[in-house]
Amino acid sequence: MSRIQIKLCGFRCVEDVQKVKTFPIDAIGFILVPGRKRTVREEEYPELLAAVPSSVKKVGVFLNPTQSEMEKWFKIAPLDIVQLHGTESPEFCKWVRDIFHVQIIKTFHIHSHEWVDPITAYQSSIDVALLDHAHGGTGQTYDWSVIPPYQKRCQDLHIPLWVAGGLTSENVFSLLQQVHPNGIDVSSGIESDGVKDFNKIKTFIERVTEYEHICP
Repeated sequence: MSRIQIKLCGFRCVEDVQKVKTFPIDAIGFILVPGRKRTVREEEYPELLAAVPSSVKKVGVFLNPTQSEMEKWFKIAPLDIVQLHGTESPEFCKWVRDIFHVQIIKTFHIHSHEWVDPITAYQSSIDVALLDHAHGGTGQTYDWSVIPPYQKRCQDLHIPLWVAGGLTSENVFSLLQQVHPNGIDVSSGIESDGVKDFNKIKTFIERVTEYEHICP
């Protein structure tokens, strides 16, 4: 069994980034969508990215950006991964990947139990498929029993599947038991009153590690 990738998302200050340097994580996400409660300010962006250790991937989260908006952010500081969280087309995903030489995480929002394949069209355009609640970033979870068809399609297409949506230290072990995704993405579940809580981060990672030890 390969190790489960862990992405911590929604960081806004250098001090918080520096505090997680000792944790065994794979990626740190920064919200580059205007008007959100975790949005990174443009003037703080270079210092935030510079604080991320080289062993951890820097992820910029975008929602239906224009090409000029993407170019603006990359002129300020480069990313390792771009997470496209809206209705971006396969062609746009491929453009971002080819122009900026980054990996692409494409979010697919779960709206119902009805299986409609959204992933195959993106086969040659993305590196990771991320399943999230229809209202991502709100801390809401969803019925994980809808995941298997998405997981099977990702396996057939050789695309890693990550899961987000209301994950916490209390429920992540159950998710891993039920689904065993290639990666997990957490934001509100490692916060207290909207602020990153390092005890919650530690406990969350411990639960993932515990699962990996029990189910090698």
